[in-house]
Amino acid sequence: MRLNRITVLALASFALTTGAASALHAQEVPKGTANTQAQTELDPHLKPAARKFESPERFMLELHVGPYKVFRGEPWNVFSGDLGPSLSANVDGILYRLPRILYVTAGGSFGWTRFAANAVGNSGDQVDEETTLTLLPIIASAQVRVDALARLLGIPLILAGRVGWGWSHWDTNTGLINDAEGWSLGPYFAGQLALDLDFFEPGGARALDEEWGINHTYLFAELSHFATTSKSLPVGGTNWTAGLGFVF
Repeated sequence: MRLNRITVLALASFALTTGAASALHAQEVPKGTANTQAQTELDPHLKPAARKFESPERFMLELHVGPYKVFRGEPWNVFSGDLGPSLSANVDGILYRLPRILYVTAGGSFGWTRFAANAVGNSGDQVDEETTLTLLPIIASAQVRVDALARLLGIPLILAGRVGWGWSHWDTNTGLINDAEGWSLGPYFAGQLALDLDFFEPGGARALDEEWGINHTYLFAELSHFATTSKSLPVGGTNWTAGLGFVF
């Protein structure tokens, strides 16, 4: 009888010890993962913690805004006091990634710029009727993007250079009359300096990656030059934009 009691006590002690260990294990979260991602015995409906901190990097998206100085010369001097603005979006696929050093990408952008002014009459004076010039630039380009300063040295700066070819559709209207339209084309060059936002809020950066697949975000300023050919209407020039970029 005594032996049976001892056996029962031993089994009960083993069960309690095993249960406590299981409960402790169930509440453990793999190091470096969020509690809501850990799959535990307490809540098996939670997402498994197998996802890495950095999701795969596949493409980049940039949103640009800035002034656009229209070309000079008659009859376009009428727009000389208008700076746009210029709006564009750029999407690049990542062709090659040297981890923590650089990207090689290729992609394109589409933009919109509109100028407006009072039309010029036959006498050379401006009249009340409005005349407009609308530009729709399309750029195909390749880019080298260096992020070694941010990833290796903790300096939140990223440098990028881009080269490509541009086509810009232009359209002029006076009142309800379409004056002229056509395409201008030529080489395109751009240099960019970006501020890596991951540096300032790493926890938020990780949450964006885990929830939305956004690996990195950055603010940038970019200087570009669209050198239209001699046979094209000279709608190009050197201009700058600023904006927000994402790596997915």
